[in-house]
Amino acid sequence: MKVSVLASGSRGNAILLRSGRHSLLMDCGISVRKLKIRLEQMGEELPRLEAIFVSHEHTDHTCGLEHLCEKMPAPVFATEGTWEKMSALNLDAKEKLRCGDKIKLKGFVVQAFRVPHDANEPVGFLIEAEEKKMALVTDLGSVNGLIRERLKGANLVILESNHDPELLRNGRYPWPLKQRILGKYGHLSNQDCASLLTGIQSCGLSWAVLAHLSDDNNTPELAFQTSRELLGGQVKLFLTSQKQAGPKLEI
Repeated sequence: MKVSVLASGSRGNAILLRSGRHSLLMDCGISVRKLKIRLEQMGEELPRLEAIFVSHEHTDHTCGLEHLCEKMPAPVFATEGTWEKMSALNLDAKEKLRCGDKIKLKGFVVQAFRVPHDANEPVGFLIEAEEKKMALVTDLGSVNGLIRERLKGANLVILESNHDPELLRNGRYPWPLKQRILGKYGHLSNQDCASLLTGIQSCGLSWAVLAHLSDDNNTPELAFQTSRELLGGQVKLFLTSQKQAGPKLEI
């Protein structure tokens, strides 16, 4: 399974998965034009998509969805709660995603699970292909037992490492926004990200990708150092960026 992070952050998210000749797109929070540019940066072209999966309705995960489906029709999977918030989108193939169900698509098996975030019915994903498993969880305010159990056994985890709490508390954001980010349904801190990865590293984890870093309340160096110190050297650690594509991994 090949994994290409095309964008990750508060201004847009998109991740392309490939298995053989088949491809899935996880979220589409950037324009079709930017999607093509990011693929070109990685030496790739936009493939035919078997499906698009949407984690939740926030625009940094959905703003390019309608235009992409006009150009490249594909079934779009989202939870019932997410569809309620995206009812205005003109899409031909809307598929309801139920947590726990395993969706089989051209060699992929995709399973959604609930996460705590301030959206209508947000989810993370487990994706299996070619006898490998990855987990994708980019927007959550806290970690619970369900999330820990779902991530166990994943070879690759793409996980939010959004902010450093001290930078956030002392930063320029208004207090209500700080409270939202720090809250149970906000975004995950570097420390909580590192703690979760450390707790599952003995369960088959080989690669970890730190995602959804804040431009204002974090730095790549802080995010990387926080996880590296707890994980040690057993897990290969990668950073994402809002400004450029990457990483591109094969598991």
